Amino acid sequence: MKITVQPTNEAAVPYQVVIEIETLTVDAGTTFRVPVHKTLINGRPHYDLEMCGFRAETEDAAHLPWISERLLTGLVNMARLPSYVFIARRTGGLYPVYTVDHELFVTTPGGPLFRHVELAKVREYLTDYLHQVGILTPHASALTSDKLHVRGVDSITLALRRPAFYLKKRVPGETEFWAPVFLSDDGLSLYCYAATARREVAVGSGEEILHLRELVAQALQADHRLHDRYDLRPDRLFPEQWHSLEKHLHPHGSREVNGVTVALYHHPVGWIGLVERPDEKRYSLYLGGNGEDVCGRVAHDFTRRAVPQLMELRDT
Repeated sequence: MKITVQPTNEAAVPYQVVIEIETLTVDAGTTFRVPVHKTLINGRPHYDLEMCGFRAETEDAAHLPWISERLLTGLVNMARLPSYVFIARRTGGLYPVYTVDHELFVTTPGGPLFRHVELAKVREYLTDYLHQVGILTPHASALTSDKLHVRGVDSITLALRRPAFYLKKRVPGETEFWAPVFLSDDGLSLYCYAATARREVAVGSGEEILHLRELVAQALQADHRLHDRYDLRPDRLFPEQWHSLEKHLHPHGSREVNGVTVALYHHPVGWIGLVERPDEKRYSLYLGGNGEDVCGRVAHDFTRRAVPQLMELRDT
């Protein structure tokens, strides 16, 4: 690979490291542009950069190519860079996830490798293992949870990206389903992995969130993992996503559930309940056959989480 350092016009980000891949990974011909941040510590400049969540720093800008090469080569596995990273926030662990065709795999330091076509299953396998070896604490309280959070990897800067939203199914006695949804590298589609394949819809209609939910619901039903299609719901939408979708919905007032306001809407896919998460500035959607069904699902979800108000852990 070829590494060069280019100056910028920004004081806080004075350089970017340009990495041209030649033979290091399967991404031959790819160019990464990693921003370099500058901070002053005791009056002395320090430079740091981050790739896939892993950080390196130096006091001498001349060392940036060297620390960049060391960091990047350490991230390569099977001639690939990570597609995702699992983060254990309380313990500070980072676990890169790699993609081979449509299969995902994650390795553990000195431990086993876990693989599956669905990111949710990879997270489940990794979580169980980390519980067994005592790195994560199972059944922790909301304040001490060691749940693994997922981030995507930007294809240009190698920075971590939050999921656009999540698709979830939480039904007692049934296998849970959880899938983070990401915007594609070109920004033209939304995708997630479900039922042994990548599920993807085009962006632009304003209804792509519901289109992807329907596509995944059909796949899970065909796989006998979803009995009631309304059990699968979008969660943690950003405001701009919700406002884009809202234009295609017909409002039907609101209800109070456990002291929380549930705004009700109708769409050809069914009734939709909106619950705002003010602590995160994000939104949860609940689907049902009618308004009462939606409110019942909201109440059931609050009970499942054993909280009277909207206090579920962030980024679950």
